[in-house]
Amino acid sequence: MTFGTLLTTIRDYQHAGISNLETLTTLINDTFGDWLASQGVSHLAMLDAHRFCLNVRGQLKQELPAKGIHVGRSSQAHIEQHSRFLVVALDEVAETPEALADALNCYSSDGDGAYAWVIPDGYMAALTSAEQEWEAQGGGYFSHESICISNTADIDTRCFLEVLYEDISLDNVSCEFEVPAHRSVHYRLDKLKAENGEPLIAKDAPVSYKITSRDARVVVQGSRILTSGEDSMFASFGTVMAWCPQ
Repeated sequence: MTFGTLLTTIRDYQHAGISNLETLTTLINDTFGDWLASQGVSHLAMLDAHRFCLNVRGQLKQELPAKGIHVGRSSQAHIEQHSRFLVVALDEVAETPEALADALNCYSSDGDGAYAWVIPDGYMAALTSAEQEWEAQGGGYFSHESICISNTADIDTRCFLEVLYEDISLDNVSCEFEVPAHRSVHYRLDKLKAENGEPLIAKDAPVSYKITSRDARVVVQGSRILTSGEDSMFASFGTVMAWCPQ
């Protein structure tokens, strides 16, 4: 897929007699939506028969250098760069579709995924006496849960973890942590500590987790390992993508 294909398809729709801007916008986004998202574009909107707008998931970080095309903010410009969108003159840029890719490279990335994620099913089983002894000696890999967070954005973000208990006698708890740009973090939830040094999250208590990213879109995954049986000889492992409400 290329921007040349995108521009050609817009013209093909128009030549087929599709002149309604709302219909044309819908057709283009239905056809190219996933590919545009991979280019950092959330939506394309036809402004008139000769211009369209690209909503960009990111801030403008530099002006596009002129490479044989006109770039600016006047009505004669081929590409108008703004903070989070581009306005493109269809007729002129059709001869140099690669200019669109160059223009998008001038924007920072807000990242993939979403700002809020929920893992509805959480539960950490308490360790047996034998498991506690083995763990104290530094051995064993026992019942616990973890969350993995990937930040593909060009900026760092701070994430807020909320732990929501089913048991109303337990107070919900929370914590915050940093996820650097183009990095991932993995947290063993049984290792999180409260201010008093005790485990942050209670064992043997059904919970849900909500992860909110402050500054960038992130992708979240939850994992659980459950050990059981004599000498913890049985173990199960599960991993699931969190649910994104957006």
